[in-house]
Amino acid sequence: MNTHHDSLPSDGAPADSAAEASRVPGVEFPAVVYLSVVAAFAWILLASWLAFGVDTEADLGLSIATVLGIVFFALPILMYRTATHRFRVQRQRLDDFLRSPVDTATGQLTGSQAWLQVLVIPLTLAFAAIAIGAVHLFAV
Repeated sequence: MNTHHDSLPSDGAPADSAAEASRVPGVEFPAVVYLSVVAAFAWILLASWLAFGVDTEADLGLSIATVLGIVFFALPILMYRTATHRFRVQRQRLDDFLRSPVDTATGQLTGSQAWLQVLVIPLTLAFAAIAIGAVHLFAV
C-alpha cells in the first residue's frame, strides 16, 4: 500500500520530480489539451440546449446530461488538484509539448499529432450536435 512515507527516501528527503510526476494524473499533457476537450463537450451541451431546450420534453434530459457532464469533468479536475497539492510537479510548456515525442498504444507521435487524436472525437461530436440541432430547428 502506498502511503505518504513511501514517497520519501530513507534519508527523509523528497522523492525526485519524475517519481512524483508519475503519481499525478494528467501531467502527460499540458492543461490546454484538457481544456480543449472540456470546451468541445461544453460546445456539445450548448448546441443541444440551443437546439432542443425550447421543447419542454427535452428539458429534463438536457438537465441530466448537463449535470452528468459537470460531474464527468469535475472529478478528474478534483483528482488533479488534490494530487498537485501533495506532489509538486512542473507541467510541460505547450510549445515544448507540440514538438516532443508522445508514446501511444499505436506508436510514437509528436505532441501536436497526439493532441489532434485526443480532439478528433469530441470535435466530431460537437459538429454533429450543431448539424443535428440545425436540422431539428429548420425542419420544424
